[in-house]
Amino acid sequence: MKKQEYRYTTLWTEADDEIVFASYAPNLEIDIDVARELVQNRMSFCENKPHYILIDFTNTKSVTKEARDYMNSPEGGLKRILGGAFLSNSIVSNMLINLYLKINKPSVPAKFFTKKEEALIWLISLKKL
Repeated sequence: MKKQEYRYTTLWTEADDEIVFASYAPNLEIDIDVARELVQNRMSFCENKPHYILIDFTNTKSVTKEARDYMNSPEGGLKRILGGAFLSNSIVSNMLINLYLKINKPSVPAKFFTKKEEALIWLISLKKL
């Protein structure tokens, strides 16, 4: 297991180094600067290697349009991501994630979950494709 805490997120791996887990800081408001820092932290943590990610979005308070656009760009938030699962049981986070997935249609497989186990099963199934 590898784990690193950053200003806005904690990143770690469990049994499978290809799946990165991310948990955001409480009440996180993601603007373009925060989004860039989140991506920079992830790229550093993953040593620029391709990976799958499971993001616990529960603590996120808001995301600006500029940050959403950056996070959905191949040279930004999607860089080196092979597939992404979003996890949340917060009503606000659920709305943000579903809106993001419907409007932005990421170029990598992405799906929303309320249970970590289901998200992991889905990510593992992507690896087998």
